[in-house]
Amino acid sequence: MGVGGLGSPAALYLAAAGVGTIGLADSDRVELHNLQRQILHRTADVGCLKVASGKRTLESLNPEVKVNTYPERITSTNIRQIIRDYDLILDGSDNFPTRFLVNDSCFSRRRPWFPGPSFVLMDS
Repeated sequence: MGVGGLGSPAALYLAAAGVGTIGLADSDRVELHNLQRQILHRTADVGCLKVASGKRTLESLNPEVKVNTYPERITSTNIRQIIRDYDLILDGSDNFPTRFLVNDSCFSRRRPWFPGPSFVLMDS
């Protein structure tokens, strides 16, 4: 879940390690100001869906990997369909409602859930 700052390096390492099937779920597009931390994407990918850019990058790194893409926001309507075919879920989402939804869905479907670190920005 999420192909940005948390999901990008995780996806690269999973593909490099030879994981057979990787699913990428994200509704956002690649933006220039995020490239320094979203290392799965390149300048030429600006404006493209993150899942499409990620798929190209992962398949060029490891042509044996199967990459499924879900260019949509994770909701209570689609979460169960998305996670059903995967053995584990790595959560790189950047908001708490999505985190709670993914956690609940993984728990009820008996899927291991690996949440990325959470960041809370505070103004003093």
